[in-house]
Amino acid sequence: MANTIPFKLITPTAIAYEGDAELVIAVGTEGEEGILPSHAPFLTALRPGILRANVVEGGASKRLEFATSEGFLQALPDRLTVLVDAALRREEIDADTAKADLAGAEERIKSLTPQTAEYAREQAIVDFANARLTLNG
Repeated sequence: MANTIPFKLITPTAIAYEGDAELVIAVGTEGEEGILPSHAPFLTALRPGILRANVVEGGASKRLEFATSEGFLQALPDRLTVLVDAALRREEIDADTAKADLAGAEERIKSLTPQTAEYAREQAIVDFANARLTLNG
């Protein structure tokens, strides 16, 4: 069996994914972070983006992709946990809703001052909408 790490992707309402991963790549606040089995202890905040995971199911490797909102990633040598407000697979994405969220946030952000909490919140909405639209392709 491939070298894997137990991986959980958790939202406030459900476990979006639980299984064994060979590699997980998430969008951290400082850029993309790739986690492999036996990773040194690591904790980072996550920005909205596309989380990609190579997982093993039924003895075969497959690629999973989720549009994720803000959250946190904790890597320990024996497990990987990602906590996010939302995690959507391609088939769960409503493009019309994502476009409406994007348009609304872009309009609101025009009147805000950068480097404020309000601006950062609207930018997170923009980033999550863009991640959904990119994944929906």
